[in-house]
Amino acid sequence: MSVSFFYGTTLRRLFRFPWKFRRNFSLIGGIKLFSLIPLGLFNSILAIPDFFFRGKNPKEIVIIVGHYRSGTTHLYNLMEATGQMFAPSTYECAMPYHFLFTNIWLKPIISFFTPKKRLFDSMKMDVNTPQEDEIAMATCCAATPYLITSFPFDPDYFKSCISISEMEKHDIDDWKNQHRRFIRKLGAKSKGKKGLILKSPAHASRISLLLEMYPNAKFIHIHRNPISVVRSSLNLYRVWYEMQTFGDISSLKENTHNTLLETYSKIESDWDIDHKKIDSSNRIDIAYSELKDNPKKIIKNIFSHLDLEGFSENKITSYLDSVKDHQKGKYPPLEDSMIAKMKTLLCDYCEKYQYEL
Repeated sequence: MSVSFFYGTTLRRLFRFPWKFRRNFSLIGGIKLFSLIPLGLFNSILAIPDFFFRGKNPKEIVIIVGHYRSGTTHLYNLMEATGQMFAPSTYECAMPYHFLFTNIWLKPIISFFTPKKRLFDSMKMDVNTPQEDEIAMATCCAATPYLITSFPFDPDYFKSCISISEMEKHDIDDWKNQHRRFIRKLGAKSKGKKGLILKSPAHASRISLLLEMYPNAKFIHIHRNPISVVRSSLNLYRVWYEMQTFGDISSLKENTHNTLLETYSKIESDWDIDHKKIDSSNRIDIAYSELKDNPKKIIKNIFSHLDLEGFSENKITSYLDSVKDHQKGKYPPLEDSMIAKMKTLLCDYCEKYQYEL
């Protein structure tokens, strides 16, 4: 079986999109869905105790935004390494419905089956590695673009999941409910005494919605030379298309270049427009090149500008030492036609941050 978002999904949520796209399902798709029913039932039973845990808001929320492969993960890990803030773990995002109950006894079992490296860049990972809350929303079968490969029947629907605000009210309300519950469960884990760090590229297109839900949220936007971002993202898409699907993804693969650049353009243009809605003291822009060259200085500036507590140079040093042997992936150069599209779709982005293509 392929890697799937649905290993931690409850039975009721598992059928949310299959019911929506029921007329598109083939026999093979139905068989794949049927094979997940025992896991769905198991997760539904395990989720019962979590309803008795009282949720709590985190002390504060910091949200990292920027297109995939812009350095968001490196920044995420550096922020979490201080120890005074925490991020949702891979286990919590994979098992959002019952992690409070199963964290002690099921997580060690799951750890044996968890890849030791990320599939698309060989970066070290385990069940405790900081993970995107977007993964949790995919597991919850909430509206997220990550599910486009699982249900490739209506690409336009899942593209609208990037900003969410463009969707129908019931989908928006469902996402808000799923996200709030996940955040409050994370807050309960820390008893509301620590700040929470979140990361999702799509959050750059959800500023108004996130400010409505979390009025005091703080944002860090990271940008990087688009050549590096796109070369690495193409490899990410390749791995993404190997996720479990219930339909034919050949058309998605054929349109990879356009989808990538359209998403890149949308995320960054939405941020450029909507970041002004955030108080200047609650947002900061950083360049990946500066973070790479002087991580301690940049993280210290972030903590100072956003008025965050707990900056520790020693802890950051320990984290940097732990990843110093990581070998960056090598990706093929971009074709001239791809660079030409980038010059058109990412013109404003490149002009703003002075990137040459």
